[in-house]
Amino acid sequence: MRNIGNKNSRPRPSSACVKCSNKSHCDGSRRAFTLVTKRIWITRTEPGASRLASKLRESCFDPVTKPVFEILPVHSTKPSQETDLWVFVSGHAVSHVSKRKWDRTKPTIAVGPTTAAQLESMKIHPLVPSRHSSDGIYDLIRSLFAVGLRVTIVAGRDGRKDLGQWLSNDGYLCHEWIVYERKPTKVQIQTSLLDAIIIASGAAISEVRQQFTDTSSVSIPLIVPSPRDAELARSMQFRTVLVATGATDTAIVSTLEHYFSNE
Repeated sequence: MRNIGNKNSRPRPSSACVKCSNKSHCDGSRRAFTLVTKRIWITRTEPGASRLASKLRESCFDPVTKPVFEILPVHSTKPSQETDLWVFVSGHAVSHVSKRKWDRTKPTIAVGPTTAAQLESMKIHPLVPSRHSSDGIYDLIRSLFAVGLRVTIVAGRDGRKDLGQWLSNDGYLCHEWIVYERKPTKVQIQTSLLDAIIIASGAAISEVRQQFTDTSSVSIPLIVPSPRDAELARSMQFRTVLVATGATDTAIVSTLEHYFSNE
């Protein structure tokens, strides 16, 4: 349930954060909002939440790290079918198979740079799509790999099934290897003190909406990683939805800076 409070009662700095107190550092996009520190709720899971919080502090934001999900392992067996291509749709997918046996000599795709970095640390050199999403992975596979290829998608339980369905419809032989699951944390947060909310997935939008059960629409800006997530958020009556150019920390910070500099 939403915690009601007086937004104006929150103590806020009257000057910029320590890093931004150096005016030369703030020349450019940050100058417009260095007088007020914006409080941003990070809903994504760890360890990504803490990494993003560090980036936000560097840009003079005040992050509130309260993930709406925790990640738990799923002790599933690897699909018995041989695979020609591994697809990792998240960093959690990589971390939950890092100590398990699978054929690491086959081509691999990582959804984005963070996931790719985890694979690189295992001496695996993945392909990364230009768009860090299921759509981007689909386009990459269609451009590089022939129909009929055996594809194993390493993912979490209850995640989106779009990628596998698209590829199967095109004639690829797709299998899932489910290695983790998300459990709602049922977090409570004083939403009246927030200036923006960062979302990492469609499932997180539903969890965040539970914080606003007493209102028909939500005015706090929501930052999402894709147009599909934006569509879902608007259907849940989030009035201000900003689509970042991907799920990377840099893209999210840039979106926030641009939005608040134009307030």
